[in-house]
Amino acid sequence: MLKKYGLNTILLGVVIVLLVLVLTKTSTNYVIAQGDGGAGARHVFALVGNQQANRESFYLVDTNQEVIMVYEYGIQGEGLGLVTTRSYKYDKLLEQYGRNNFGPNVDNIKKELEKRR
Repeated sequence: MLKKYGLNTILLGVVIVLLVLVLTKTSTNYVIAQGDGGAGARHVFALVGNQQANRESFYLVDTNQEVIMVYEYGIQGEGLGLVTTRSYKYDKLLEQYGRNNFGPNVDNIKKELEKRR
């Protein structure tokens, strides 16, 4: 006799499988951590980048202050140092920036969409 499972049971199974996949997937390319900090620092994210030569990159993103900070750790014992920092507050206001040949132009996309309306 076949047993029929309810929708909640099936969804729970899918969630468990996805959770296991997320927990067992190990990537040496990056690690993401979200700060709890005890003082409500849930807006701060840390990412560890790839090791290049004798340096390991470390990125800190503060979504409240809209700032990205890049640090490098010298594996040979040089310690941790700030490489660069940038506010992306005004970057978000740009529709397009950089190389013109990298994907379609925003104005061209808008014109095509308006034609279809």
